[in-house]
Amino acid sequence: MSLMEKPSKKVTNILIASVGGQGGLTLSRAIAIAAVMKGYSVKTGESLGMAQRFGSVVSYVRIGKEVRAPIFGVGDADYLIGLELTETVRNMQYLRQGGLAVVSDELKPPLSASLGLARSLSREELIGDLKNNLKNLVLVPAKELAIKAGNPRAANMVLLGVFNELTKLIDDASIKAAIMMLLPGRRGESSVQAFELGKEWVKSIK
Repeated sequence: MSLMEKPSKKVTNILIASVGGQGGLTLSRAIAIAAVMKGYSVKTGESLGMAQRFGSVVSYVRIGKEVRAPIFGVGDADYLIGLELTETVRNMQYLRQGGLAVVSDELKPPLSASLGLARSLSREELIGDLKNNLKNLVLVPAKELAIKAGNPRAANMVLLGVFNELTKLIDDASIKAAIMMLLPGRRGESSVQAFELGKEWVKSIK
């Protein structure tokens, strides 16, 4: 599957892997709201780790003409969006063969790793693992671009910009409207700017 090829099946599955506090849930809701604006049926679900903040967070987004269940299984994700390297490696088995992974290069291990409940891998080991296992992998300097946008917490929106520029899954206007609905005011404006920087970054590396 090329980076621009969309899934041919009726329902598109997106898995978002993050650590609490990174905005994974906000990202999933922005995609869901934008899809609903375009008339799609959407279901979302979440799996939260041992502490909502700094714990593991997995979000499921399903988009189609008729979606009944919010959760999907291993090997069923068409797209994987990773906000943190450790959590992306932990959840990469959800991505189907040939699926697209858009991943921030940020290393911010979940609380379980910090407490010694899970072995911590180095940035190089994690990136190597992703490259060895994922055919279509795009590593993004999301935090760096978010800072450039004036909102260090908007790395999630940078990834959304990269993701949508590569997939053209939903029109940009709907996504921007969804962002402003979720994050009104200056935070929303800087988040839209982060989204735009993600899109521009993709164009710069082509």
